[in-house]
This record gives sequence, C-alpha cells and structure tokens, in this order.
Amino acid sequence: MEEKYQKLLYWFKEISKIPRNSKEEEKIAEWICNFAKERNLEYYKDELHNVLIKKNASKGYEQKKPIILQAHTDMVCVKDEGIEHDFTKDSIEIIESKDTYIAKGTSLGADDGIGVAYLLLILDDNSINHPEINCLFTTQEEIGMDGAGFFDYSKIKADYLINVDNEEENTATVGCAGGVRLEYLKNIQMTKIRSPYVRRLKISGLSGGHSGVDIDKKRINANFLAAYILKNYVFSPKIVSFNGGTKDNAIANSVEVEFITPKTPVNGIETFKEDLYNNEIPEIKLTEADKNINIEIERKRAIVGEKGVIKTDALSNDDSREFLELILSLKQGVVEMNKDKSGFVETSGNIGIVKTKKTDNVNELQVNITELVRSSDDSKKNEVKRYNNDLAKSLGYLSNEESDYPGWKYKTNSKIEQVYKEVYKQTHNGEEPIINIIHAGVECGLIYKKMPNLELISIGPDLKDVHTTRETLYLKSCKKLLETLLLLIDKLD
Repeated sequence: MEEKYQKLLYWFKEISKIPRNSKEEEKIAEWICNFAKERNLEYYKDELHNVLIKKNASKGYEQKKPIILQAHTDMVCVKDEGIEHDFTKDSIEIIESKDTYIAKGTSLGADDGIGVAYLLLILDDNSINHPEINCLFTTQEEIGMDGAGFFDYSKIKADYLINVDNEEENTATVGCAGGVRLEYLKNIQMTKIRSPYVRRLKISGLSGGHSGVDIDKKRINANFLAAYILKNYVFSPKIVSFNGGTKDNAIANSVEVEFITPKTPVNGIETFKEDLYNNEIPEIKLTEADKNINIEIERKRAIVGEKGVIKTDALSNDDSREFLELILSLKQGVVEMNKDKSGFVETSGNIGIVKTKKTDNVNELQVNITELVRSSDDSKKNEVKRYNNDLAKSLGYLSNEESDYPGWKYKTNSKIEQVYKEVYKQTHNGEEPIINIIHAGVECGLIYKKMPNLELISIGPDLKDVHTTRETLYLKSCKKLLETLLLLIDKLD
C-alpha cells in the first residue's frame, strides 16, 4: 500500500504542473488523453474537454458490475496579494510537510486534483483488482458543473458511480439537493407623498451563511426580517427603496430600506426588539449566531420641491403592502425535512436578493426579488416553484427562472452504501462512517438525472479551506481513503 500511496502523491504533483482554471481545461485534457494513449486505454474527449477513459476488468472480475469513477479537472484559481503567478501557464508550487500539502501563495487545487490523482493511479496500476472501470474526468465544475451536464452518457454502461470530490474522509455523501433560481419582477407606479422625512431602516450584524448547508441553523434572513418589521411594527409604511443581500445562494445578512410613515417608527422598532429578545415571535428566533444583530432607524429630510412643497416618490399603501407580503409569503427557510433519513433538509428556499431601482420612467420603481429553491427531490422543488410563481403572478409580478439543476435523491437500501460502510469499518478499526446528504448541488445530481439506474456515493480525503490560498490537503487521510477506495471497488459486485 505504501508504494501505491507514494504513486498517488506523484500523480497529484504531476497534474499540479498543469494549468487548469475553469473553462481552461484544454491542457489537462490533452495530458490525460496522452496518459491513456501511452497505456493503450480506450478514451474519448468531447467539446468541453471532458475525458472518459475505459479500463477492462481484472482477471476474475469480468462478471462484476461496471463502475464509474469520477472527478473534475478544473480548480478555483486564487492567489495572495503580491504573489506573481500566472494561472494560464505556471505550475502550482507545493509546500510539503510531514502531514500536509499547501501551495505557496495560491490555491492548491486539491479540489479536485487529488480526486483526479486517485483515478490516474487506478488506471495506471495493473496490480489493482477491479471490475470494468470508466474513469470520467469532468470540467467546469467550479462554475456551474457544465461539463457533467454536457457529457454524452450513452458512451457509458455502469451500475455504480464513485465520485471522488468530498472534503471529509470520515464522511460519505449519498444525496444532494438540486436547485432553481427564481426571479420576480414588477415595475410599479410611484406616487408623490407629502412628508417632511424619509426613514431608513438598516439591519446589519447578522451571520448569514450558505443557503444550503446553513439553512437548517435558523439564521435570520435580513430581507425577511426587514419585511416582517415593516409589515407588523410600522404604521402604514410606503416603500421608497429596498435593497438587501448580494447572492441568491447566501443568506442575506444586511439590508437597507427607505420608507415613509405618518407616525414615528421608533416605538415600533423598540417593541420589535423586545419581542425578538424575549423569543415572542414565532416566525423569527434569535440564535447565538445572530446575537450581534444591529437594527437602526434613521431619518433624513425629504427633497424640497416646487413652491416649497415637500414630496417624495414612494409606493402606495396597497403596493407596499403587497410587496412586503410577497417577501413574507414565498416559501423559504426549511420547507421540508427528509423523510427517509432523519436530520437532513430535503427542501428549502432562500430569498437571497431584494433590490429596487427607478426605471427610465422616473415615476416607476422596478422591484426585483430573487430566491434560490433547493430540494433533493425534484418533484418537491417543482411544487415550491409552482406555489411561489402562482403567488407572485397573483400579485402582478413576472417570474423568470434560471440555472435549474437536478437533485440526487437518497436511496434506501443502497448496495454501494452498504458495501462502503463495511469496507470503511475494515480500514478504520471498526469505526462507523458518517453518511451525509448535503443540501447543495454536486455533479452526482446531474449524472444521476442522465443515468437514473446508477447507485452513487461521493467520498474523498480531508481538505480544509478549499478555494482559498490556505487550502490544505491532509496526507494521512489520503492514504486511508486510498485503502477504502481500493477495497470498495474490489468488493462491489
């Protein structure tokens, strides 16, 4: 095993010499194809530089079911300020210690270079016993999984898929969420409101987080919170502007809303704070993560118009109320937990962005609400999408959808999961692995949609701080994962 482990590290170092930014995978694809040619292995490369290499079953393994091993070739390319590194031509400079690899001033690319190295090792080493192997090297994973979505899967016949792109060696992923980005738009006529002041509600200090993996932590969404305060604690607010959040896949942690009200809102805001800290609001719970929340109300004088009359463009009472109700009524947060595997989120929604701007018609305000809906069950995702779209349509909003990608639904009694648990215990002194369903998208979901007969699992060695210049690969974990992977492909039948 030591010799195989050293060869694994060798292959990782070799591909680290090759530039492989997303959408710039030509060089690594050419290198992998030459690797196949030198070993007389059947290979195929498509227009997006995905590469498939096939290797016949070992002697005595011909009757076992074929396996796909899959990893992505692209990496996230980042560097520290002052570092001279050209990701189109320079090699990654690896700093090696006894236990880790890191890179000098750049991202390491172990996500998913180490996965690629495992596949190369198995293709290269004829002493490894295995059934028919299909090694699939996909591209553009880091910018939308376009390679996996584009590949022609009619070129593969297999019953199992092992994705080598996980970041915790003691954890296997057996399901993931699909997603769809929903956008609701409406141009609303504004009216001139006579008022000496425009109020500004500012919310900051919230923890935010990933809209998938953190959605079950009950973190407060700033967009939802602002709408809730205005609707329930401010008298007759008329919206002037509303801007919160920056990404649909991030829980909004700040927001600013300008509005007009005939009554001072300070008392209402203080009442809300008391209710929040006393946990008297069913829809919103203050957790430790959001303890640094900051809610402020400012006022500024309205612009003085003709003849000294102070008027401000704002939405009417009815339009403001409908706008706030839409934000509050869209299905969001944890919509449903997984019924087959307790403790995991199945379906969720996140209103990541709310923004407004005046159109070329100065009397119109364009309202834009963006929500990311996730689910490991595509039918549940579509249910939420239909509900939200019908609600928005009933209020006169146009709906657009983008980036609809499939989920990977957890299968009970999965053969590959059962065998993985057995071999993991053998290679880890009886320790049980963690079986995980992630509430985020991975390539397995796209592949599963194209090959629904597959049983899939995602594994990998320990990685930390991926996509940063602190990215770290843990070498002992690489060796343990190698033992588990080789035993897994040996035992699957």
